[in-house]
Amino acid sequence: MTSLSPAEQLLQNLGITEPDEIDVEVIAWSVGAWVRYRPLPQGDARIVGIGDRAIITVDDRASRVRQRFSVAHELGHWHHHHGQRLLCHDASGNAQADTCEREADRYAADLLMPRSMLAPSMAEAPMSIALMDGIARLFQVSILAAALRLADIHAGRFALIVDEPDGHRWFKRSAALPKGWHLRLDARMDEQGGKPGSQPKQWSAPACRHFRGRNLSGIRLRCETAHAASGRRLTLITAPV
Repeated sequence: MTSLSPAEQLLQNLGITEPDEIDVEVIAWSVGAWVRYRPLPQGDARIVGIGDRAIITVDDRASRVRQRFSVAHELGHWHHHHGQRLLCHDASGNAQADTCEREADRYAADLLMPRSMLAPSMAEAPMSIALMDGIARLFQVSILAAALRLADIHAGRFALIVDEPDGHRWFKRSAALPKGWHLRLDARMDEQGGKPGSQPKQWSAPACRHFRGRNLSGIRLRCETAHAASGRRLTLITAPV
């Protein structure tokens, strides 16, 4: 049996068993943190703590799903990095700060989308944009946050490619995807998807178009592309089991 993460243990201690019970402000209060919403000149959120009390300030101009993730992220800092004052923004180039941000992100994912509540929602459903969207709506998170969480725990063989509005492209692969398959980030996407809120575009492609490696011959991938409200383009590439 998988042991509970600190965030999941907190949910259990509070008797939270359903997604709609995950009230981040109440959870924050239970661990000594008060959440307030104000315009922030830099970053999505910050936390300042003294002793066993903290104030989490969240940018009031962000979307509600972003605000919820920001609170959960700061609670990750409160748990892992007690006593520090941190501004959450781009930590590239700073290895220590980048590690702290990843730890806080993992805590937020565990808090907002705990495995025990996700398992019934997945119910052996194949990985798809529709599943990502359903999880996002149920747990009140962004579709990208849902996709990244599913990449960690879903049993399917897939990769998620994210195109940022500034042109930067990055990816996340599922644990089940063969390790010898190396994603080709320079591959052209056949479909660009529609505007935010439109139906995802679907197509099929040979595995060698998107991956390098052995045993790719004859394998076709199911591909889907959709736009997120943030302006990101999400492309899901799924291989047969």
